[in-house]
Amino acid sequence: QSLQSSGSAVPWEQVLDQFPAMRPAVKRACLDAVLRQPTTTRLLLDALEAKDISANEIDSIRMNRMLKHNDKTIASRATAVQGSLVNADRQAVLVKYRAALALEAFPKRGEIVFRKNCATCHKIGEIGMQVAPDISDSRTRKPIQILTDILQPNRAIDNNYMHYSIILNDGRVLDGILTTETSSSVTLRQPEGKQEVVSRLEIDEIISRGVSLMPEGLEKNITLQQMADLVSFVKNWRYLDGRIPLEKPLPTESVE
Repeated sequence: QSLQSSGSAVPWEQVLDQFPAMRPAVKRACLDAVLRQPTTTRLLLDALEAKDISANEIDSIRMNRMLKHNDKTIASRATAVQGSLVNADRQAVLVKYRAALALEAFPKRGEIVFRKNCATCHKIGEIGMQVAPDISDSRTRKPIQILTDILQPNRAIDNNYMHYSIILNDGRVLDGILTTETSSSVTLRQPEGKQEVVSRLEIDEIISRGVSLMPEGLEKNITLQQMADLVSFVKNWRYLDGRIPLEKPLPTESVE
């Protein structure tokens, strides 16, 4: 609130220099304040273009505000920044795995793939752990959107689910998602639903990794057919309770 009310008196270059070290709630407040004015929005774009701030740290809602900005120069620069989010290797993987969307999919088998590769951080129905964003209601999402999220997890990250590392005084490193901060402690949520409460007296440094906790490269353990089954399970799992006979086609729509 103080940032938003201070206006031009805020030394925004210095504030943005500290952005990578900010906590999720502070980052959101900072971005909202910056995006109120074209002049400060340009400063943010300067930092993004110089890679002083990772483009991954700008969530999709706030990125869209720049992409749809009335100032065409700002919108154009934001488009270029967004284009840098996915490297050529990740794009090539997506192109390869798009072929999975043309295969006949078996969501029951996709459940097995989900349990093996996704359930440590994602929860669908009674399966898995709620560590990462909720993906349980994907009925209206197109298969290509689900596939893209699987293969390019850093394309758009909610700041609430950014990967943080806590460096302890004894040299140990704890990784996870920051969920709670108090004056005396920090709480990390980790894969498999583990919670780690760390005293601030034990902390040497807290670092935002600028990426999702979900790793890239999941496809290395998943064939095209398994990917087809996984996407179908994520989208259609609600229909597998027996009320719709399995021999009938599941609800479908254009993969695009």
